[in-house]
Order: sequence, then C-alpha cells, then structure tokens
Amino acid sequence: MGKPKRRVSPRAANHVNRDLDRLTILCLISAVTAANAPWKHNSFGRSCWDPKVITVCLFMKIFLGRTYDTIEAYLKSNPFVVQHLNVEELPGHSVIARGMSKMPMSYIRLMSRLVTFQMRRRGMDVAVDNSGFSIKTSSKWFDIRIKRKSTKRDYIKLHIVIDVETGIILHFTIIDWKGSDSKEFKRLIKDLPRLNKAAGDKAYLSRVNCQAVADKKGKPFLCFKANATAKAKGFPAWQISFNAYTDNPDEWMDEYHIRSIVEAVFSSIKRCFGPNIKSIKGWLKRRELAIKVLAYNIKRVLYIEEAKELGIPLWVNCQ
Repeated sequence: MGKPKRRVSPRAANHVNRDLDRLTILCLISAVTAANAPWKHNSFGRSCWDPKVITVCLFMKIFLGRTYDTIEAYLKSNPFVVQHLNVEELPGHSVIARGMSKMPMSYIRLMSRLVTFQMRRRGMDVAVDNSGFSIKTSSKWFDIRIKRKSTKRDYIKLHIVIDVETGIILHFTIIDWKGSDSKEFKRLIKDLPRLNKAAGDKAYLSRVNCQAVADKKGKPFLCFKANATAKAKGFPAWQISFNAYTDNPDEWMDEYHIRSIVEAVFSSIKRCFGPNIKSIKGWLKRRELAIKVLAYNIKRVLYIEEAKELGIPLWVNCQ
C-alpha cells in the first residue's frame, strides 16, 4: 500500500490521548444514558445491578484491553467512574462477565450509531474493506505442500464501510472466515444516505453491488478483474463504470485509491485494541469485535471534536 499521505493532526491527538480514559468514560456514559437498557431487570429475586452500569464497565474492559479481574480493580480504584455513574460502588468481575453474555449485538450497533450520529451526512465518499481477527481456536487439516497435518489458527472477518473524510466506521458486519465478501457490500451500504463515491477492492466486485451504489446516486469504484466485460446483464451501472475504467484507467484508479485509508482504520483497531479475540464462545467473539469497533469510533469522534475545538484541520500531510 505504500507510505500514508496524511495522518491525524498530532496536536489534536495529543490533547485527546493525554486524557483518553476520562473522555471515553464520559462519551460512553452519555451514549448509554441516551438509550434504553440493553436488557431488563429480573422481576423476582434479590435486586440486581443496573444494566447500564454493567454496560459501561464492560465497554471499558474491551477499550482498555483488560481481563475481567483487572478491569474490576481499575474501575474500583477510579472514583471518577463512580461519581459520573451516580452509584456507591461498581459491579465485580463475575457480574461484568455475565453482562457480556447478555449483551445483544443490536445494542452495540445502536451505541455506535449514537456516537457517530452527528458525523453522518449526505453525499459522502465511502470505502469498503475487510480484515481478519485471529481467535484462540484452530482447525486441523492436511497440508499438501508440507505433506502432513497442520493446525491452522482460525479467524473471523470484519467488514466495514468508512467515511473517507473522517475515518468513521459507518456500518460493519462480522462473518466467518469462509463467508463470501461480495454479499456483504449491500448490507454495509443499505442504511447509508445518498452517496458520492464508493470504493472497494476486487472481493466486492459484482454487477449487483455497482447498481446498489448507483441507486444511492453514487459512483461505484469497485476494482475490475482481468476477465471483466462490459456486458450490463440488466445492471446499467456496471457498464457505465466499466466504460469509464477502460476509457481513462489512470483517472479511474486515482478515484479508486481513496479506499487506501481503510487500511489505516484496521491498523488503528488492531494496534490500539488488539488483533486477537480473547472470547471462546462463538457469539461472544462477535460481540467483543463489535465493541472494538465502537471503541475505535469513540476515539475517532474525540479526535474530530478536539480538532474543531482547537480550530485546526483534522488531517495533516505526512512528511
């Protein structure tokens, strides 16, 4: 991919990073308070913990990359969390762990939308890509090259669509490593407003996907394979995009390369919140990865708001 051409302004990033924990807690509390509780209290038995309090503790656990034991120690030694949650004490590690199994994916997606709501606008340039996150389990298979059984570490794939201008993740899907990439494209852009340009690599190339972008008044820049033809087959957006590519390939590829920033997004998620999924059970793996996406969006929104407050551009050119 080469060297990056721009990066987040160091001045804005430093202002946020020096007080990141406090700012994150305030952002999480604000989002959790604005939404309904992720699950209901038990109507019988002894009184239980407030689900919203457990949710904040659980999100902080993923954000800080802690274990359940260490996040309990961290939160109970931090009076700032107790004060802003208006509680006398915080739940223990076992309560937080049970909260993970109760947390619905729909609620995590809602939190991500609430955090990035003000950043969404019509006519965005978007980019789509996917990356694998390794998990603890592995599968045994026969490797023909080395002529013996091999243990391959499995992974799950995260598909994202980002706003090229801000780097915000607008929507995401999580699938098994065997899943088809092309089918995820329509799901990613389904709930987005009117688009400008949409870029993606060859994995997302299809006539259906090109037409889906055109239906949102956008221009598709999905990298064509060597055997692609101009036949529309009922999807005129495909033919228009293919003709633009063949008539002026250099200009078309310049537009396509707006997707390069998505590599930086995946790098940021893995570097800041870890490239591995620690959960064992299948549904918990997806929830953990979804919370990592939420954590990335919170950090990105903090950068954007800090840059606006300082009156400086979000991005600076790399030397």
